Amino acid sequence: MLKSKENENNKEIIKTWLTGQHSCKLIIPKDFAKEYGLDEPSHVIVEGTSNGILIRKLKI
Repeated sequence: MLKSKENENNKEIIKTWLTGQHSCKLIIPKDFAKEYGLDEPSHVIVEGTSNGILIRKLKI
């Protein structure tokens, strides 16, 4: 969720919730969502990497 090296300290700890038997809900703080263009309903790509989960906005 980081744009560049300048933002490496721009991190927050947030909680996830299991919802049902097949999904997990992640609440992104509003300031983060706005900074990355996710403050309106949109689609994202969720990708597993060797470092963890990468979430990025789908550009259509």
